[in-house]
Amino acid sequence: MKIQYDNETDSIYVKFSDDTVVGSEEKSDGSIIDFNDKDEIVAVEILHVKSTSHEIEIPTILKSA
Repeated sequence: MKIQYDNETDSIYVKFSDDTVVGSEEKSDGSIIDFNDKDEIVAVEILHVKSTSHEIEIPTILKSA
């Protein structure tokens, strides 16, 4: 797993695998889920990290994906 923070965009990117991302889905809470060709979650990006309060439950994201 790799975690990157981008100060310019105030976002954090959590990468779970090195699979190629073939699709993404933006959730209403300011998070973006990246999928591979098997529809498995590859990464999660969270926007506006410092300026917005976030409560993201990974099991909930996994079930809704």
